[in-house]
Amino acid sequence: MKPKLNALIVGAGGVASYMLPALNNSFDLHGFLVDGDKLEKHNLDRQIFSNRDIGNYKVAGLVKHHRIKNLKVIATYVDSGFELDFKQNLSDFKPDIIITLVDNHPARLVCCQMAEFFNCGIVIAANEYSTSQAMYWHPRLGNNLLPSVRYPEIETSQSGSPINCTGDALKSDPQLAIANSMSASLANYLIWLWYGNKGSYDINNLKGFEVIEYQTTISKTHTITLNDTESKT
Repeated sequence: MKPKLNALIVGAGGVASYMLPALNNSFDLHGFLVDGDKLEKHNLDRQIFSNRDIGNYKVAGLVKHHRIKNLKVIATYVDSGFELDFKQNLSDFKPDIIITLVDNHPARLVCCQMAEFFNCGIVIAANEYSTSQAMYWHPRLGNNLLPSVRYPEIETSQSGSPINCTGDALKSDPQLAIANSMSASLANYLIWLWYGNKGSYDINNLKGFEVIEYQTTISKTHTITLNDTESKT
């Protein structure tokens, strides 16, 4: 039996289109998928959608295309207003994890704040032209490991990703499909380690070998564990 996972998933673009099918096959997935973007024709070279979805909201296309039954869609962008509405109107929903698959820092910062509010984990998956990254955090790990503390540009920049805070790579180069796929794979594996393999990963009884981040340049992957961060805490 697949483990149940209550998730608030923010972003329905390139990474999400690769990630959600595998995540749904690994978990009994419940929760919400949030994004205000509509699919454009030029997205199809690096995002997995149907031509029939062009002009429609990506959230609806992903859930329908992959038959994800228990994931409700919210066609809006994530900002401070969304955070307030979600807390007030959906207060009965308690996420196990917030999965953040967007390339703008303001939305990531809101998601980090929501993870603190709900006392749940968060995964942020990012990519640029040929690099990919996925990181995990839970409030019980302490604020020194908070993504916006480890990568301060999340709090100060209006664009880009934790890999490159300027956002220039995102503007000058299209995202590669393989980078989207790699970022999705890294994020799915992190989620499985922390939520699919609960016998080994207990947030109340952690050891230093637990993985909290993966970074890759396609040809080489770097793994960051809690041990690696001890000198910085």
